[in-house]
Amino acid sequence: MSGMVFCRACGAEIHESAPFCPHCGAPQRLGFAADPDDRKPRTFANAIAICLNRYATFRGRAPRAEFWYFTLFVFLIGLGARLVDAVWLQSRLNLFAALVDLAFLLPGLAVAVRRLHDLDRSGWWYLLVFVPLLGWLVLFVWYCTRGTRGDNRFGVDPLAG
Repeated sequence: MSGMVFCRACGAEIHESAPFCPHCGAPQRLGFAADPDDRKPRTFANAIAICLNRYATFRGRAPRAEFWYFTLFVFLIGLGARLVDAVWLQSRLNLFAALVDLAFLLPGLAVAVRRLHDLDRSGWWYLLVFVPLLGWLVLFVWYCTRGTRGDNRFGVDPLAG
């Protein structure tokens, strides 16, 4: 069907001349950005701030830098929590580490789904984590792959200037 595009926010099919999505209300014209954070460079600090601000946001896209910087941040915080548990609690019970892991579970899942969206894949592909080894390997390769250039059905290209 000619003249149809995907909404930058929700992925619904809409007419290309629509200034706003009739389903979610997101702006569609080039003069608008889907989210001001989409135009920020993905430095270590910005990536962490974006992921924490989008704590449970599964819409939109996340470039490689945002995903990997946040993954590194969560790894380092988890390592620090395990160190605190080992030194302070001096037991095999990783209570503090478990609380940190629980706190970062939802934002980690959200950024992983947004990373898949950047590849123009549904977030349901994340369920590959339940396939031992092969599923993890496929996801790792996808997470290392550059996202689709230009807009896709999940939003604007976060790397477009």
